[in-house]
Amino acid sequence: MGILYTILANALALFAVTKVLDSFHIEGGVLTFVIVAVVLSILNLIMKPILKLLTFPLIFLTGGLFLVVINALILYLTQYFIKVLDISGASMQVDKPLTYLWAALILGLANWLIHWFLKDE
Repeated sequence: MGILYTILANALALFAVTKVLDSFHIEGGVLTFVIVAVVLSILNLIMKPILKLLTFPLIFLTGGLFLVVINALILYLTQYFIKVLDISGASMQVDKPLTYLWAALILGLANWLIHWFLKDE
């Protein structure tokens, strides 16, 4: 149940990012948000721990701010895999490189809020 909860939270957070940033687009409907959320969740599960381990000195020196860069890289990889998977009608597009950083910040905040509101007591 935890993975479904994470995918739902990521899909809602991605929807929030598309509403806040004009240069971040996900086209194809609700199913596309779920597909992108699945890819994002898989990358967070597999790649993020590896990237954290490899960049630990930078994370330490920046007081954790480098984690935003890691999240931006995960978003870039998500866009790449969505393009490679070539799912009919599904696309994710980021117009400017700086948008990845803003999207990572908003995605993290939105995900935190969603988890906070929907947490089990």
